[in-house]
Amino acid sequence: MQELGRHRPLSVRSPALQPYFFDSKAFERAQPGPTVQLIARDAFVAETSIKLDQMLLELKALGRDLQLVKSDIAELREDASRSYRLSEFLDREHKTRATKLEDLARKFEYLKSRFDAIDGNSKGDYHAFQTFEAVSRRLTELGGLEREFRDVSWKLKLSVGLFAASLAVWLIVLTVG
Repeated sequence: MQELGRHRPLSVRSPALQPYFFDSKAFERAQPGPTVQLIARDAFVAETSIKLDQMLLELKALGRDLQLVKSDIAELREDASRSYRLSEFLDREHKTRATKLEDLARKFEYLKSRFDAIDGNSKGDYHAFQTFEAVSRRLTELGGLEREFRDVSWKLKLSVGLFAASLAVWLIVLTVG
């Protein structure tokens, strides 16, 4: 599809600014016709007519160029609108990711504080548990503590049972004797 005055086809996406050159042949004077003796008024009318024709051609060329400029401005506005929408989208995505990252950091800090409370390690020295061997060693220590707790629990139950038996014996001795 070609517009009047253009010598190349329109592309789907034209550059932002196009060269707006006039067709220089349109403004050149026509070859003079046969020479006839004109009076001054006729010469003035002829010159004015030629200048008006030249101005009319120039005005038409400027009108075409103005239409081209308008279409280019519309394209630039559309591109600017698309770029603005894209930047708004990217900003929203960035803010969403930052919010998710902050939420994850808060959850990590919460879990870290809970782990410190359970483990009793207030310094937060987690570099000691970077290998399976270190984790296994720590689990073995905790297993040993659990066994000691069971032994103490069993001994405490035995002690309570013996104490109850001794109270029963004392009660029988006091009532019989």
